[in-house]
This record gives sequence, structure tokens and C-alpha cells, in this order.
Amino acid sequence: MELYEDVLLHILKFIPNKSTYLSNFQLVCKDYKQVLQERLDNIYWNEIENLVGYNNSNKMKQGSAFTGEIYLGNNRIDTKACELLAPALAKMTVLEELGLNGNRIDAKACEVLAPVLVKMSALKKLYLWDNRIDAKACEVLARYLKEMIGLTEIWLTDNQIDVKGCEHLIHALQKVTSLKELWLGNNRINATGKEIIEQEWMNAGKKICNLHL
Repeated sequence: MELYEDVLLHILKFIPNKSTYLSNFQLVCKDYKQVLQERLDNIYWNEIENLVGYNNSNKMKQGSAFTGEIYLGNNRIDTKACELLAPALAKMTVLEELGLNGNRIDAKACEVLAPVLVKMSALKKLYLWDNRIDAKACEVLARYLKEMIGLTEIWLTDNQIDVKGCEHLIHALQKVTSLKELWLGNNRINATGKEIIEQEWMNAGKKICNLHL
């Protein structure tokens, strides 16, 4: 967009200082701006399609008109990919299930992803298993998860979460009264850590059978 503006400013130097010429130039600028935006949109959606496939891309294009679920698993999604997906995901405000399992989501990717999840106010189920989520990533997620008041399930199995990471998550998720199930199996949580997490979970008034360690 900066290049576009620079070109227009350069052209403007050669336009006579008369209202008719300037008005016509203004109309042309509006037309070109629309054409440019259309081209940028096409490039953006082509990049998303290359990342997550045609069907998922079409679902994401619908934005707030699309409900139900979308599964973006096993697409090698990392920080850069999260930056690409974030604007589109932020508009999916009525989406109920989001699958991001089997990717490369780590603490840096969570910094990009977590603020977007909060905007997805209808989200009930979030699948983040088999990623690169560790204690630092849990700390990032925890800052935002407490605002996801509609969340009922979160899957974080097969990651790199230790006791410290669990503490971040539990303290945040205690405030999410809608949360029913938490999946944390196959991480790096020792026996003592599991006891602490179980106690915290029950202190929040949640059923122990719905905590999966």
C-alpha cells in the first residue's frame, strides 16, 4: 500500500492545480484503490488455500456467516502461518469448533493465535494436541483463555507441558465456568504435579472424571 501511495503522490505533482483535473484524478484513485484491494485479497486467499486447502479456505471466506467447525490440523502451521490465518480467523465469530492439532504451534505462535481466539466468542471446542506447546506457551494462552467464557473443551495432549505450564492453565481455566473437559495426557507432568492439578480442578467445582491426565 505504501508503494501505491508513493506512485500516486508522484503522479499528483504533474496534475494541473485545477479542480476539474484534481476531481478526475481523485475518482481514478478510488477506482485503482478498489482494483488493488481486490488483487491483494486474491493473493491473500490463494496463500490460505495453499496452506489449509480449498474447502477450509472457502469456509474461512464466509467469516461471521460460518458456524459449525473447521479443522486445520496437520498443515505445518507455525508462527508465520498463524500470522497469515489470524485476520480470517478473527472474523469467524460464530465458529464452534476449531482444530489446530498436529501443527508447529509454539509460544511465539500462541502470541499471535491467542488474541484471535478471544474474538471467536462462540468457540466451544479447541483442539491443540500434538503441537510444541510448553510452559511458556501455556503462560501466553492463560492470559487469554480466561476470557473465552463459552469454551467447554480444550485438548492439549501430546505437547511439552510440565507442571509449571499446567499451573498457568489451571489458574486461568478456573475462571471459565463453562469449561467441562480438559485433556492433558502424554505431556511432562509428574505424579506430584498431577495431584496438584487434580486438586485445583476440583476446587473450581469441576468433575475429576473430565480431567484427562
